[in-house]
This record gives sequence, C-alpha cells and structure tokens, in this order.
Amino acid sequence: MHEPDIKPVLWLTLAVCLAYANALTGDFQFDDYNVIVNETRVHSWFNWFTHLTNGIRPLLKFTYTLNWTLGAGVIGFHLTNLVIHLINCFLVYRLTQEFVSQQWQQAKLQSVPLFTALLFAVHPIHTEAVTYICGRSASLMALFYLAALLCYVSGRTQQNKMLLYIATPLLFVLALSVKETAVTLPLALLVWEVCCGGRWKISLKQMWPSWGVLLAAVIVFLFSDSYVSQMQRSVSFNDMQGNTATQLAAFAWLMRQWALPLWLNIDPDLPLLKHFPDALWPFVFFIALCVSLLLCWRKRPWISFALVWLILHLIPLYLLLPRIDIANERQLYLAAWPLLIAFVIELTLWLDRRILSMVVAALVLAFTSLTVLRNQTYANEIALWQDTVQKSPHKARVHNNLGCAYLLAHRNEEARREFNIALQLDPQLTKAINNLHQLDRIP
Repeated sequence: MHEPDIKPVLWLTLAVCLAYANALTGDFQFDDYNVIVNETRVHSWFNWFTHLTNGIRPLLKFTYTLNWTLGAGVIGFHLTNLVIHLINCFLVYRLTQEFVSQQWQQAKLQSVPLFTALLFAVHPIHTEAVTYICGRSASLMALFYLAALLCYVSGRTQQNKMLLYIATPLLFVLALSVKETAVTLPLALLVWEVCCGGRWKISLKQMWPSWGVLLAAVIVFLFSDSYVSQMQRSVSFNDMQGNTATQLAAFAWLMRQWALPLWLNIDPDLPLLKHFPDALWPFVFFIALCVSLLLCWRKRPWISFALVWLILHLIPLYLLLPRIDIANERQLYLAAWPLLIAFVIELTLWLDRRILSMVVAALVLAFTSLTVLRNQTYANEIALWQDTVQKSPHKARVHNNLGCAYLLAHRNEEARREFNIALQLDPQLTKAINNLHQLDRIP
C-alpha cells in the first residue's frame, strides 16, 4: 500500500475550494424541494426511521436528515456535497496510483495520479453532482463505489482478507443504499482485473462476497413495492428497439458534454426515439469506440479500460430499465473518471514533463473557470431555469419550471408567459395547466 502523502490532499483541497467556493451560496433547486424541503420524512430522525422499510435510498435520506437536523440551512447541504466530492477526488487519485502501478511504463507515469485527480476535481461536468444538492445521489454513491473498488484492489495486492471479504461487500451495500445503479460493481471489479492483466477466473473466487451482495440486492429490489413500482414505470417508458436508439443518442450526447463542457444543461431536450435507424450516427460513434477499445487492448490498455468502464456504466443498465429523464450529466460522475486517466497518460507519453505540466495547469485553470461560471447558474431557481430555457427552448417542462420560479418570486406576468409557452409546446402538460389555474386565483 502507498504511504500517505499530504501534498495530494492539499492540492486537491485547494482545487475543490477554488472551483466550488461560490457554490456555497446557492439555493435549493427543483427536486431539492420534493426530496428535502417539502419532504417531512427527512426532517427528523423519528420520521426517517419510521419510513426506513417502505422507501428507497435510505442512506441518501440519512444524510439529508443529518443536514436538516443540524440546522445549518442550505449551506450545510452544500458543504456536505463538497466534502463528498473531495473524498472522491482522493479516491480517484489512489485508484489511479493502483492502475498506473500495473502498467509497464509506470516509471514515466508518476505524475499521472495527481494530474488525473486534479482534472476530476475541477471538471465542470461534475457541477450537477456537486453544486445541485440532489446530485448527491450520484456523488455519494460514487464515494462508496470507488471505496469498494479501492478496498478490493488493495486487498488483492496485499492478500488482505479483511479488505476483500468484509470491507468491499460492506461498501457495496452502502453504495446500493444510496443509489440502486451501484449494482454494476461486481462487473466493474471484473473490468479492473481484465484490464490490469489479472485472471478473471481466479479473481471470481475472491469476488464472491460482492456477487452475494448483488444477489441479495436483486431479491430485495424484487420484493420491495417501492423499487418494483419504479422499475415498472421505467419498463413502460419505451420498447427495446426505441430505447436502444434513445440510449445510443444519449451516450453520444454525454460524450460531447464531457469533451466540450460549454453547454451544460440540467434538463436537456433529448428526443425519445422509437426506431433504431433514428440513431444511425450515434450508433456509428459507438461502434468506432468499440473498435478503438479492441485495437488498444494490448498496447494501450488504459484506453480500453476507460471505454469498457464508460460503456458498462452508461449502456447496459439503462437498456433494460429506460430512464424517465433520458440523460443527465451527473451520470458521468462515476462513468467518466477513467477517461481522464487515459487522457493524462497519453499526454504524459507524448509530451516532455515541462510542457505536460503547462498543459495540465492550463486545463485545470480553464476547467475551474468554467465550473465557477456554471455554479453561478445555481445561485437561484430563476437563474438556473433561464439558463436552461436558452439551451432547451422547445421543452415544455423547462418553461413550466421557469414559470414556477417566477411565480415563487411574485413575478406573475413572466410566470404566465412561461406557462403559456409550455402549453403551446405540450397542451397536455398537467402541471402547467394547474399552475395557470393557481395564478388565476391570485388577486
């Protein structure tokens, strides 16, 4: 195991503080009201415990209850999100160290872990998982997920049974209790083994506790009314052909958002596709990535690892259970960090150390600036939904949400305008109809 080094912690703390300092003054937004502000089940420990067996994501709600009962207000929620993100940055640093130690060029790659973690810390794509309070579901699940992976990797290299057979499955349980999409962890452990030269058949013998947790989780999900209703709603959203096309298009859109985070959008206007030919170009893009994955398998395993990890977390689960919201940028919080490893390794192999440091410094500065700018849109609901309307002008829900923000601010005429636009785009949007009726009753 690597000896603790305080310098990476200090650098990562500085980076997170610079990028997210202005996030602390942001208000509650959108779903924050449904799951926190107006949700009495997270307003006391008695209420949380009472509903422990008939709800979903108990550990996530535990953290909301903790923040609410501490009484620090919205800033307390934001501080918790920043601490979670900082811990994840260090986990990315440690996992990158472990990954680099398995590469034959490791002597050249000593700067890769810190550079990767710094870019992860300030990448603007993560603002939805960090600045948006409800984005905690993605970042907190990632914390336990990455910690489980690190315990497994460390347990394998040190032959530590405590890490392998107790810590890893326990962290897996915690990840599942935050967000059910953590079910991919056993497959992620296999991906790590295969991409780091391990023998998966031998490794499976040391993964059995995690597979046991997965089996137990599936049983719990199937016998839980809350989870079953969520799954039934999801399955009815689209058929397999349409969902395949939709998810391929969403995958391509997310990749663009990651590579060029200049148009970040909390509610993108992505079409619900019904036929596979509608996603021809996203399909071509996906096939090109798969070909690259195979071509790089031996000589550039970091690229293959990044692409396999990405596909695992963005495609299979959502093919079986379609998303109500076709894509959200917070999906990339867990899915895309190996892309940064691959990117930084390639830069390291192609550039000398001085130029490499300058390029990474420039990227960190650029990403930090974009993150600070993005945080400003979360200052209040009006700012957020005005920004979203500009980027999704043809989506009725976006106009309705902006109208609600205006209504709460007593800007009634602007609210009426947005509700009417929403109904022009979708005459059946019940929420907009009800909001107009509520507006009409205001003297």
